[in-house]
Amino acid sequence: MKIEHKEILNKSLRISISVFLCVFLLKVLLNVNPFYAAIAAVSCLQGTIRDSFRVGIERVIGTIFGGVIGLFAIYFITTESTDFKGSFVMALSMIIIILGCTYILRKPSSNTIACIVFLGITTNMEGRDPYFWAGKRILTTIIGVIIALACNWILSGEYKKLKRKK
Repeated sequence: MKIEHKEILNKSLRISISVFLCVFLLKVLLNVNPFYAAIAAVSCLQGTIRDSFRVGIERVIGTIFGGVIGLFAIYFITTESTDFKGSFVMALSMIIIILGCTYILRKPSSNTIACIVFLGITTNMEGRDPYFWAGKRILTTIIGVIIALACNWILSGEYKKLKRKK
């Protein structure tokens, strides 16, 4: 088997096991929606543990930042963005998020996930408690990142490097 095919197969196995663990842990054991954790696991799994860790940290930062801005915006969006005011606050928030991730947090790669989390919180409330919803969203993302990092570390064999150093 070519080395390229072996790497693709290895990565697909790590992603698949990470998603399995997210779904099993959250949905089966805890009865929590595993969607955001599974997405975090898929997006964080990179070729090396160092790259996965970097992407995971940026994803968590973006998730927290988008969640905080989303909670702040909900204060102004009383009708779940179905009017001009709500639409305007959402559009303005996109600018704040992108500029905040880029210039304040210095994590421009967190822009996309921060905007997605913001939109998920502000447009998907459906009578939910916004603080609980945002907290749950952030927590499940962090769980997905941790699962992806652990799977990547173990299944890539990088844990063996730690044993050799001892």
